[in-house]
Amino acid sequence: MASSGAFTTGTSPALGGALRSRALVVLGTAAVVGLLWAGKVLFVTFFFALFLSFALHPFVELLEKIRIPRGLAALVVLLLLGTLIGFFIFNALDQAQDFARDWPAYERKVQGFTTRAQGLFSKLEEGTRRLFPEGDRSVRSVKLEEGVLESVGRVVLQVRTVLSLLLYTAAVPMLAFFMLKDREKYAGAIGRILRRRGGRAASDFAVGVARVLSGYVLGELFVILITACVTTAGLLVLRVPYSYVLGPLAGLCVLVPYVGVILSTTPAFLVAILAGDQPILAVKVIAFYSVVQFLEGNVLTPFIVGGRVRLHPLAVLVAFLFWGVLWGVPGAILAVPLTATIKVVAERFDRFAPWAALLGDRTPDPEPEEDEEKVGGEAAEAVRAGGDEPEA
Repeated sequence: MASSGAFTTGTSPALGGALRSRALVVLGTAAVVGLLWAGKVLFVTFFFALFLSFALHPFVELLEKIRIPRGLAALVVLLLLGTLIGFFIFNALDQAQDFARDWPAYERKVQGFTTRAQGLFSKLEEGTRRLFPEGDRSVRSVKLEEGVLESVGRVVLQVRTVLSLLLYTAAVPMLAFFMLKDREKYAGAIGRILRRRGGRAASDFAVGVARVLSGYVLGELFVILITACVTTAGLLVLRVPYSYVLGPLAGLCVLVPYVGVILSTTPAFLVAILAGDQPILAVKVIAFYSVVQFLEGNVLTPFIVGGRVRLHPLAVLVAFLFWGVLWGVPGAILAVPLTATIKVVAERFDRFAPWAALLGDRTPDPEPEEDEEKVGGEAAEAVRAGGDEPEA
């Protein structure tokens, strides 16, 4: 009878504490994921602006060195980037009108392909008829009818979606501008908080993480721009229509791991088939995209981005699936930068370093500046802004 309490957790308090700790970790993780999902619009907008400010910060610093005020420098850099994007958008809209004009010819080609495909399916159906008796096959024809109110409701929903997308897209450069303009103010506040929590080492840690992520995001920006420009130029040389749409699409697809290759190549291949009189144009497009993607993966990215953030391919794929399911297409685009951020931060804590090792090899620490005044310059600026006196 005395042994009836053998199955209670009271005999193993350490085990009970471990179970409670794990339960809290699971609940905390679920709460964080739920918060990320519920506030996905806010988080997506914020992270796009944050990574954009990381990428543009070196250009702002460059303009500051020639005595341009920081606010004006941030505005100039954003305007230059907006001009480049506007150039591609203007040409893309012009080519969209060309596509609408050429669509009847494309439609006839598509109908020709469809007719041939129907002939092939008819032969397959005839073969199926011979294999299965008539009584074993059941065919249902479903006719979809749509009322006027449903059509109007769908149009209203699409207009609302487009307006919301434009609003949040416009919020990204605005947030990035204030992040760039008031960077020292925010750095000072964060530095003061970190110094009170963990001393000067915590402030230096934040500066190191920011420097690594800034170099990584800037490198990715250069890879995107180079890939977009090279692809656009190549398509113009090959005389492929809609080059100002397909080229930037190839650049943006660099951010989408694995699937981005298919998303960038398939539209160009289809356009080459529809617009070209001979199939040789489609073959040239496939060959050109293969060369560009090989150079991007084996030359551009290793040379420009290098080993700043070392993520395992499996971690990249899992991150792509996780953030894509959580936030959709924006999550898929942000998957690699977000995972890289989590890895860089986690591997600098002993408690989370083993988990960070699952994501990839340790990210090398940023090289110290040659000028002693630049070493920890942002941390010192944060200290001055925070009002703390330097330690002796």
